Amino acid sequence: MFKIKLIASAALAVLIGAAHAAPTFKVDEGVIPGAAANIVTADKITLRYEATINQTQANAAAPTFFTESGFFNASSYGLGNAVLNSQLNGFGAQGYSVYGLFTVSGNISFAGTTALADFLTGSVAFYADVNSNTGKNVTLGATGLSATTRTNTVDDILLGTSDVVLAGSQANVPLVGNQAASGGSFVINYGALDLTDIGAAFFFDPSPFYLRIEVSGENESFNPALTPGNYIGRAEGDASAIFSDVPEPASLALVGAALLGLGLARRRSTKA
Repeated sequence: MFKIKLIASAALAVLIGAAHAAPTFKVDEGVIPGAAANIVTADKITLRYEATINQTQANAAAPTFFTESGFFNASSYGLGNAVLNSQLNGFGAQGYSVYGLFTVSGNISFAGTTALADFLTGSVAFYADVNSNTGKNVTLGATGLSATTRTNTVDDILLGTSDVVLAGSQANVPLVGNQAASGGSFVINYGALDLTDIGAAFFFDPSPFYLRIEVSGENESFNPALTPGNYIGRAEGDASAIFSDVPEPASLALVGAALLGLGLARRRSTKA
């Protein structure tokens, strides 16, 4: 009994630890025009986002649907708790920027002290801004990637896109008086980046690149405060992008076996 329980627990611990360990990736900054040759090994890109939220509900008994669209600016590359030195947003003439346009749609429910959103569809596009001069602004009420208006884009380079949102993409927002002016966390799992030629040279390791982009973070503000029913507002916050592969079927089978082992151990313990 104890042996089964220990083996099952160990299997789960290994898998859970692996799931939370962010894999590393490498970028070759030298492929960006004007940037010096430099390789960065990181496990995340930290981001700052702005978005517009369009929320609709046909009647009080109907489900509430939403579309959130906006942009993010990359702040830095990170490895563990360290912020890495790079040419991102720096080095004067050798500096460059990375930004993205995104959209997600789904449904949201308001119950008690929590608003829970499920992201079901969406897309994301990553760009390199060679001269770090692209202006971006979200248009309140607009949807899709066109919700973000841009200026000075002639030097921008498309790195890659994804138009798939994977299962497990959600947001959880605490409510005060059935509304939220700030707070809450989110995770959006996009499918694999369809990299352009220069995108594949930039995100060059691993090759082929990872199959999933996990964008997770915290909401800093909703303006006006997020409320049930029809709503149009603006959201801002911080996030990070982590790249990884979808769990292999063998790993999922091992999780199932581990859970079964724990269940058997618990049943034997109860009978004893």
